[in-house]
Amino acid sequence: MNFEYKGEKIDFKIIRRKRKSICIKIDITGEVQVITPMSISKEYILNFVNSKGNWIIEKRKELKNVLNKKVKRDFKNGSTFMYLGKEYPLHLIFNDKVKTVSVNLIAVDLTSNIEQDLKFIVNTNTYDNDKLKKALESWYRKETLNIVKERINLHKSRFKGKITKVTVKEQKRRYASINIKNETFFNWRISMAPIEVIDYIVVHEMCHMDFRNHSKQFWNRVKEVIPNYKIYHDYLKENGINMTID
Repeated sequence: MNFEYKGEKIDFKIIRRKRKSICIKIDITGEVQVITPMSISKEYILNFVNSKGNWIIEKRKELKNVLNKKVKRDFKNGSTFMYLGKEYPLHLIFNDKVKTVSVNLIAVDLTSNIEQDLKFIVNTNTYDNDKLKKALESWYRKETLNIVKERINLHKSRFKGKITKVTVKEQKRRYASINIKNETFFNWRISMAPIEVIDYIVVHEMCHMDFRNHSKQFWNRVKEVIPNYKIYHDYLKENGINMTID
């Protein structure tokens, strides 16, 4: 569906779910989704989004500005990738005798063996982007799993419930999630964020052991453990666009 607001045509997608309230979500590309209860009429939905027209336009402008800040990633020497909130350069070492592509983040000057700034050192037998990307993603997955387990262990004394399982996986729209069995699922990209932000992501999911929603009580619980959580929440909004290897 679509509507016109102040001379601008706005397309939106309706998603009906078993819920009590209606809400609007806008992704980084500017796509508008209206999440509604199953029984709400299209006329009501159209009136609702029209009443939010100014907010939608301003939010899309804001997201466009964020998108313009996206760092171009490629698999060439000197291109940078994030780890724990910082950008580190890539250095490819080609060797057709190595069997698999390996990735390490180390602090060695390749010309003098003097320790200096960290670099992503990639020993590779190929310059194929897909294979290099797969190797780097694998490295991030291992780092994320280790870090998340460490942070859960750090914060577990603050909770009565217990995390039963930790899985690192591909998640397009979420940084993490938890199910009723307290099994957690973390986006493999979160090791790109500063450790304080990772703590917030981990604690956010652990707080869902106490509150299975995003009520005021839930956010108060998050604040008990991470008093400055809003800073880290905002970090993800502003910098999440660059937490990628694409």
